[in-house]
Amino acid sequence: MLIPIRNVFGTLTALVLLVLNFCFVIFYKLWQGIDSETINGMETSALVDPSLLLPHSNLMWLVAHGTLISIIALDVLAIVFAAKAIPSRRHVEAARAKSGSLSA
Repeated sequence: MLIPIRNVFGTLTALVLLVLNFCFVIFYKLWQGIDSETINGMETSALVDPSLLLPHSNLMWLVAHGTLISIIALDVLAIVFAAKAIPSRRHVEAARAKSGSLSA
């Protein structure tokens, strides 16, 4: 039995999106924990020591939040495309009625 290429492509796409989601969530959680720890460590000392902060923390903040926003947008687009790819019941019934009237 042959598996349609569309089903294989859809399954592979879903698997890649799942792995990307996992990687981005892990990256975001690791960055957030490290950033919070360094800020709390800097604020607990009597003097504010900017050398205790992460280097390029603003850029890292933009990257972390940008990846989070992009993966959410990618997931929304994937869900919309998957929903559009599934034929609605009305279209299936219309196609059946059309093929039934042509064969009769």
